[in-house]
Parts: sequence; C-alpha cells; structure tokens
Amino acid sequence: MENDDRLNELLLKIERLSLQAEKHQDQINLIRSEVSALTNTGKAVARAPLTTPQVRQNSPKPFLPGLENFIGLKLINFVGIIVLIIGLTIGVKYVIDINLISPAMRIVLTYVAGVGLFLISLRLRKKYEGFSLVLFSGSMASVYFTTYAAFEYYALMRGTTAFVLMLALTFFTVYNAIKYNRPEIAILGLVGAYGIPFFVRGNSENIAVLFGYIFIINTGILLISFKKYWLSLTYISFFTTWLIYLSWLIKYAGDDAHGKGVIFAVAFFAFFLFNSLAFKAIKRLTVTPSDALLVIANSIFLYFSLVILYKEYGRASIENITLYFGIVYLLGAIAVKKYLPLQTHLYNGLFCISLTALVAFAGIKFNGFNLTILWVAMAVTMFATGVIFRVKLFRIAAILLFAITLIKLLLIDSIKFSPAEKVIAYIVIGVVLLVISFLYQKYKKIIFDMKDN
Repeated sequence: MENDDRLNELLLKIERLSLQAEKHQDQINLIRSEVSALTNTGKAVARAPLTTPQVRQNSPKPFLPGLENFIGLKLINFVGIIVLIIGLTIGVKYVIDINLISPAMRIVLTYVAGVGLFLISLRLRKKYEGFSLVLFSGSMASVYFTTYAAFEYYALMRGTTAFVLMLALTFFTVYNAIKYNRPEIAILGLVGAYGIPFFVRGNSENIAVLFGYIFIINTGILLISFKKYWLSLTYISFFTTWLIYLSWLIKYAGDDAHGKGVIFAVAFFAFFLFNSLAFKAIKRLTVTPSDALLVIANSIFLYFSLVILYKEYGRASIENITLYFGIVYLLGAIAVKKYLPLQTHLYNGLFCISLTALVAFAGIKFNGFNLTILWVAMAVTMFATGVIFRVKLFRIAAILLFAITLIKLLLIDSIKFSPAEKVIAYIVIGVVLLVISFLYQKYKKIIFDMKDN
C-alpha cells in the first residue's frame, strides 16, 4: 500500500509539472512572437519540442483522490469494523439467549476474536498502517464489550478486576494513539474509559466514586490531548462529561447529594476552563473564537447545574446565582481587558456571559414596566460607553438589547401594560432609537473610522 501511495504521489507530480511546462511553453511562444514582430524579421522562431507532455500522455493516469478514495481507503474500514463489533455483540447476546455453550466458553471465544483482530493488526501494521490501526481499534472495542459481559451477565469477574482491566485497556489505546499519532484510537480509549463506571457498577448512586473517576480520566486523557493538541479529544471529553453529569443531576440528585453535586460541578468547570486556556497561556498564543465558545459553553453548563441544585431554595437563589455570574464575569472581562489586551476573543466571551447574566438577572428580579425601562437604561449606558471608549462590542450589545426590549414590548407588554405605561414605553424607546440613529448619521466617520478596542 505504501508503494501504491508513493506511485500515485509521483504521478501527481508529473501531472502538475506537465501542466506547468505547457503553460510555460505558451508563454515562450508569445514572447518569441513579440520579439519577431519587434525585430521585423518576419521569420517565425521555431518552437522548441516539448517532451514533457509526451510523458504525460504515455503515463498511466494517476489515481486522483476523490469520493472513491475516501470510500475505499477510509469509510469502508470504519464501517466494516463497526459492523464486525456489532456482530460480535449480537453473537454474545445470541449464545446467552439460547444457552448454546457455557458462559465461560462464550467469554473466552469473544476474547479470542478480539485478540485475533489485535494480532492481525500487528501483522499488517508495517505495510498497511491505516487498515491495521482500524483493526486495532476494533480489537480494543471488542475486549471492552467482552469484559463488560463477563462482569454484568455472568459475574465471572469481580468489579475490581473488570475496573483494572478496562483501565489498562484505556491507557494502552491512548499509548498507541500517541505512538502512531492517531487521535481516533485515543477517542476509542476515551469512550471506553467513560463507560467503565457504568459497566462495573451498573448504577450511578455513588457519585463520589463515579465523578471522581471521571475527573481522573479527564486529567489523564486531556493531558495527552494537551500534549498533542488534539481538539477532538477535548471536545468529546468536555461534552461527554457534562452530559453524564447533567443526566445524573436531573435523574438521581437528591438532598443527600447536594453538596457533592456542587463540588463536582465547580470542579469540572474549573478543570475545563483551565484546559481550554492553559495551552494558549503557556505557549503565549491568542485565544481563538472556538476557545471562547468553549468557555461560554462551560459557563452555561455550570450555571444550569447550579440552578438545578439550588432550585428548591426558590426564586431568590436563582437571582443570586445569576447576579454572581454577571458580576464575576464582568470583573474577569475587565481584568482581561487591562492585563491581556490582545486576547480580544476571550474578553468578548467573558463580556457576553456577563451581559447575558445581568440582563437575565433583571428579567428574573423585575417584570412589566420596570423591566422594560431598566433594559432601556442598560442599553443606553452600554451604547454610550461603547461610543466614549470606542468599544464596538458594547455598541452592538446595546443594539441587541434594544431589539430584545422592543420585541418584549410588542409581544408581551402590549397585552399587560396600562395605556399610560404603553405610551411612556413606546415614546421612550422610540426617542432613544432615533437619537442613536442620529448619532450614527452625524458621527459615522468617527464611529466607523475609529479604531475600536
């Protein structure tokens, strides 16, 4: 397979060089024609023979990458191994249902299948590395499922034994992912690692053990991801962890788990905040929009986790949580603006979280006419700040808040407000919007030409 890849690569180079040669020959002919006209010789300059296109014409057509390449070299591999694993899983279930052989023999045979895939992958690794690594991933997955069946269905393993075995499989797959620089293998190990607590326990009641283990796995896997900078691992770990946590929170959380739930919510939040920013800080790189979005998503998950945990304490607790979020993130945005002025995306992300929290706090704390006037005042303040300090984000946020306020006025307040409140609200919003429009018209050169912070 390596020889075929090298042949295709060389043929592609010949193709490119041939096209370049034709292009250069056309340019030479044009130049010669111009030279002939300028010298008035009237003689055409002989065209030099071009041998390269002959090579191109006589050469076999190279295998160009395309849909067939993707299907034949990549997609079929993964589909095939997934189908094979499904077949092994169904086979185990089938022999369970019909009692075809003894439980121990069922497990042994499935282990043999997994080990067989592993040995084949080793045999093919030198010549067919991509295909070999897919087989390796499949072998690890099959051993994961077999270990689960040995523990869950037959009680042939103790929980500790299954836990240790799966943990060893996880680190083995991660080691191979780093060695061969293949993140998909690490993803398989990651998914297997997250599944271990459910496989070896069968319930989610002991959250100290469950989330403590997940936190350890996150630390190990994400350190590897940090070293290789495999963002796919970071994203999978991030969303899987919060999905598991929120699923437990909604289904299992009770009064006895309240304190532990808060501790792990904050711990996961702090860990992923560090993980998303530490690499950029150490390498002195700029935070990207995707990093900022991860910070925002992390904050949203923490917020809703705390709201669920404290909802029993009533509306006041939700107000306090929302207000604290707004204040803390506002202070964070100010600190980034002052000490890390080049981290624009991080500053924008923190400010957006703060603004959203403060607007939400106002919506929870107040209602009706008071809320409408308060949002208008907040929007005016932000717009003025954006103009004075030349911060474009503030001006855009102010316009968005005006839009939200106007929609609220049209769809909700028009039904609930008294006639006097309607008149005041519409006039105030209308006047403010006209003033802002006038300022844009009068100072458009200053606003749009000035360098925003």
